[in-house]
Amino acid sequence: MKKKQLAKLKKQFRPSFDQARHQLFREMEKQALALYDLPVKVGIKLENKAEMAIEFLGETTRDQIISVPLDENFIVVVKRIQQSENGLLERFSQKLVEEFASYWHASFRPNNANSEVQTETAAKEVQDAPQNVVVKDETVTEQPVEEVVIEETPTATTTTAVEASVLDAFKEAIAKFPKFDVVQEDNVVTVIEKTAKEDRLLATISTTEANQVTIEPALERKYKLKLEVIPVIEDFASKMPLA
Repeated sequence: MKKKQLAKLKKQFRPSFDQARHQLFREMEKQALALYDLPVKVGIKLENKAEMAIEFLGETTRDQIISVPLDENFIVVVKRIQQSENGLLERFSQKLVEEFASYWHASFRPNNANSEVQTETAAKEVQDAPQNVVVKDETVTEQPVEEVVIEETPTATTTTAVEASVLDAFKEAIAKFPKFDVVQEDNVVTVIEKTAKEDRLLATISTTEANQVTIEPALERKYKLKLEVIPVIEDFASKMPLA
């Protein structure tokens, strides 16, 4: 098979950002059990999608659920996992598990000769993994996507602040691409390219439903640029709805 055909085939079967993140969560659960005998469930919080929730499924005198803020470094690593970077999924998940296992006083169990080496490699390669685990008193609501989610009742002020933060971060990310801009409309956010003749529509994202995004042919034709822009758009779409 020619290199171009192989590259095209790999691209067609590349997982979405959400799928890559889901793979990471499941790998974290697997590594926690294998390395620390720690049964956990990992997922995204329902009311604050900028945080990861980790639930301990055993008995403990400490909080059953802890939360970890997800920063831009986490998003970057998930995108690298999305690109199927060799070995990164396992190494990064081990690093994250190491961060939270000590909270429940779990002891490391080297069940294979490479465990310690892999953990050290992860620590060096992924230096910007989410730090400072934040403990919160929360309850879990099961969702069909099999991820831990936490129901909260935010105030109007909190909701508005979260919406503004998510949208502002998206606008800032898109603004890094020349002539690209974000326009907020009723129930949708659009990405446009400002040209001398007209504003060219590149993508439309629903703000009322998660992962509802339409990529226009005008963006698809930007072969190299779209590989950078589309993951940013998909990430924003995964954080919907805004309200």
